[in-house]
Amino acid sequence: MSAGSSPEFTQIEKLLKVAFDNHATELRLSGGQPPMLRIGEQLKQLKIPPISADAAAALIAAVLPSGGDPKHFVFTSSQGPIEGQVLDISGTQVLVLKKAAAAATAGDADSPLELDMQDDGEQDEPGSGVKVRLEADDYAMPAEAGGTIMIDKLLTAAVKGGVSDIHITVGQPPVFRQDGGMKPQKTKTLTADDTNSLMKSITPERCQAELAEMGGTDFGFAFGDMARFRVSVFKQRGSVAMVLRQIPNNMLTPEQLGVPDVCKQMATRPRGLFLVTGPTGSGKSTTLASLINYINEKYDHHIITIEDPIEFYHYSKMSTVNQREVGSDVTSFSEALRRALRQDPDVILVGELRDLETIEAAISAAETGHVVFGTLHTSSAQGTVNRIIDAFPSNQQEQIRTQLSTTIIGVVSQALLKKIGGGRVAAYEILVVTPAIGNLIRENKTFRINSAIQTGTKLGMQLLDDHLFRLWQEKKVAEEDVMYKSQSPDDLMKRIADAKKGIFEDEDQIARRAQRELNTR
Repeated sequence: MSAGSSPEFTQIEKLLKVAFDNHATELRLSGGQPPMLRIGEQLKQLKIPPISADAAAALIAAVLPSGGDPKHFVFTSSQGPIEGQVLDISGTQVLVLKKAAAAATAGDADSPLELDMQDDGEQDEPGSGVKVRLEADDYAMPAEAGGTIMIDKLLTAAVKGGVSDIHITVGQPPVFRQDGGMKPQKTKTLTADDTNSLMKSITPERCQAELAEMGGTDFGFAFGDMARFRVSVFKQRGSVAMVLRQIPNNMLTPEQLGVPDVCKQMATRPRGLFLVTGPTGSGKSTTLASLINYINEKYDHHIITIEDPIEFYHYSKMSTVNQREVGSDVTSFSEALRRALRQDPDVILVGELRDLETIEAAISAAETGHVVFGTLHTSSAQGTVNRIIDAFPSNQQEQIRTQLSTTIIGVVSQALLKKIGGGRVAAYEILVVTPAIGNLIRENKTFRINSAIQTGTKLGMQLLDDHLFRLWQEKKVAEEDVMYKSQSPDDLMKRIADAKKGIFEDEDQIARRAQRELNTR
């Protein structure tokens, strides 16, 4: 029996769910006592019988990979990547498990729980089932105090709860985005004075001036050593509103994010343009940060990032890293790109290719022997190539097709979906630009790119819908969610319907069909 299907592994899955549903950052299992959760600074015992020494040893064996280092190992669970270590405390082995991310993800507050905490003196009623209930809700929103809500309490609640975004607007309480859903918090309805006060407590003076003049501003700030936040402040109906995006301090690896291995291969090419695309909130910045961190740890390069604002902080490791923020360190993306070419870079990251001047400068930098990373708000690899070409005047487009065909390394288009059981998972479309695909770009036959991707699966290429289908097939994502993110919903719907009947196409059949389409166009 595999570890993933053993009774011990199933027991650990249940305990992990209970832990993360209750905002615990750590689950501890050892012989002679019940499981323990670390919540805040306290260890709390679950109200279940103690684990025997033999049972504890079996639980350790269920998750420790064969030949793995007991001091640090990683395994995959329904809660996502889990870091583990086995400690020896006074001769007793203690299994410590926590999410690979810095902050544990909070579960759905409405979902049924299975265990109860052992510090409230209350007993379960016979036949009532066992449910988790904490002595106190450590991370609930603070009660109204003198008409104000302290921003640090709000941010602490977000960090502890694994919240991706905080929405602040007049007429409703603060709203957290968790696992893709919007959850109003149990606190006061915000007034215009409240939102204005919250804005002033974190917004630099230069950004307040920009808000007054332009009606909006963006900046980033560090919340102690807990997390960073990217903030967008704007006016609506004459009052101030804000959206704060949490940026974890701990960098996830490409493997922990599920980024395909071919992306690391493309990212470490000596020169060219590498694009990560997708709608707002799809995880583009996180993917790029993990790839930059991978280069930083493995190669002796000079890395320059140009961002608005700086999101993930990178500290020089094997590489030397300089990060420039548009608005404070430099006036614009295009200006920073031009200056970067005189700063001996090996790798340049451009936070957003938002205008013609920046796109042109990025292509030129890639042509002159640098690796340039960039993002666009396009939803497919084929659409990304067309978007870049269409940004130029018609009399320049033929020249740009030629330049792009020789400089572009690849495109990763991604979407973020709600995961069954909690958390989120990314789906990726991968385009690796081969000489044949370069010819399609140069000859203005980009409509054939999707078929070329399907014939290039052995090179690591895949369409977004193919990955969405696999996520559905693996029961990681609900059918309605993959349909919502699909590029060709009708085709994916038919494929899912066929799969339910036991009719499947393998990769070779798909590649042969795609090759026929290429040959007939």
